[in-house]
Amino acid sequence: MEQPRINNVTRPLGDLFTVYPSLLAALLQANYTIFPDEAGVPYLIKLDLTPLTVNELEILKGNVNTITFTLFTRENPKDGQLLSINNVQSVEVSNWKPYRPTMLVTHGWTSSGTSKSCTLIRDAYIKALDCNVIIIDWSVIAKNLIYSQVAKSVPSVGKHVAEFSNFMRSKLDLRASYTTMVGHSLGAHVMGLAARTLISTGIVAQLLGLDPAKPLFENKGPDGRIDRSQAKNVQIIHTAAGKLGMDTAVGMSDFYCNGGSNQPGCHNDLLGACAHSRSYEYFSVSITDPKGFPGVSTIGRPNAYMGGVTFDPSAKGPYNVKTLSQPPYAPGG
Repeated sequence: MEQPRINNVTRPLGDLFTVYPSLLAALLQANYTIFPDEAGVPYLIKLDLTPLTVNELEILKGNVNTITFTLFTRENPKDGQLLSINNVQSVEVSNWKPYRPTMLVTHGWTSSGTSKSCTLIRDAYIKALDCNVIIIDWSVIAKNLIYSQVAKSVPSVGKHVAEFSNFMRSKLDLRASYTTMVGHSLGAHVMGLAARTLISTGIVAQLLGLDPAKPLFENKGPDGRIDRSQAKNVQIIHTAAGKLGMDTAVGMSDFYCNGGSNQPGCHNDLLGACAHSRSYEYFSVSITDPKGFPGVSTIGRPNAYMGGVTFDPSAKGPYNVKTLSQPPYAPGG
């Protein structure tokens, strides 16, 4: 039987749900919360704000070097080519083409570059557009079950992503004006902080946060999480707002799907795991159906479309979006 964890302490899953209402209240008082992984397995996590220890920082320093950057194009849509930071030859022998738009995509906690949060988006981009898709896999760090350690590692991961992007820009003609950065959950903050670092060398064209993780980020300022200031066009898709995802509007446009918190077709989704994953499912559909998700402004602005290869330039402020309960989810215009 799968077991949730409180740092290094496990507790049976059955016990968790037997006393869930009273337990949840106690957890919130004790600075704990419940966060399922991408497969929906719940873990009890401590919202620990203390800095990483010297030993944890040393481990993180080594693990940052395990982050991989894998290129997919129409020439190699499934068989990725590994690009090595500061290794020009590794890129020159690949199918990388600087004239193509480039999409950098990454995952969240306990996940990896082979998860649906990356592969659905990769496949949709390649179907819709002749482009470079680079999947960023930081799973050695992300698969640590101590959520607080992973969350506090996000700035270092973001810095490494920025270093790779700067290498590609300076040596291989990556163009910021043709670059989109996409991240799910904790990965949204990774991409936001990477884009923030890149501002001095050229603002990223588009930044997309797919239900950015809430625990340990909801009270941070723009220097510690994804934010509207980090790219030319920053869009946020909210699907488990106030649960696993942030409910605060932090993008230039924020699309709250079906109210932002609960998603149709996600039955018995008490913890929000299903709703959290819908963010990347909806977005992947929008790439090939750019007018599939019309948003209604909540502040009286003209309506705008959610997602797509190119974000709707007229989208400003918060929007409500309706979806269907089953794939392909898009109700259309």
